[in-house]
Amino acid sequence: MENIVLVGFMATGKSSVARLLSKKLNMQLIDTDIYIEQKENMSINEIFHKKGEKHFRNLEKQSLEILSNKKNIILSTGGGIISNDQNIKLLRKIGVVMWLKASTDTIIRNLENSKIERPLLKVENKEQKIQSLMKSRLSKYSKCAHFEIDTDDKNINEVVSNILLNLAKI
Repeated sequence: MENIVLVGFMATGKSSVARLLSKKLNMQLIDTDIYIEQKENMSINEIFHKKGEKHFRNLEKQSLEILSNKKNIILSTGGGIISNDQNIKLLRKIGVVMWLKASTDTIIRNLENSKIERPLLKVENKEQKIQSLMKSRLSKYSKCAHFEIDTDDKNINEVVSNILLNLAKI
């Protein structure tokens, strides 16, 4: 089976879906954020704070270049990985790209239940920031994805089933 790459905005369920897909398909799970944290020996928040977003985006690109030769993987990515056009090419080279889409309301609800700190949301008006980021990334996700998977009002099992149905079309 081809590698599966999950892209999408923060809090759309990429990590949770990747874990279940990994178990169901017996494929190795790699999360780019965790991969970078281990390589840099610091959290994503620390990287953003100490070295800036530009440095973090370079680390994402370097990680994708290293991971581009891996086989039998489920790759879960950070929400902004598609900001760089070279990353889009690398993601599509790595495997079948599934775009997990969600509405702003779903994202906000998921963020309220999340323990993960989001460096880009350390702002006064989170909803406005989310809408702005989503708007700026929409065309990039669309350009990157082989398939779009709507996650609104769906549980993890439903999203995984939808991904598997789309994979069967290949």
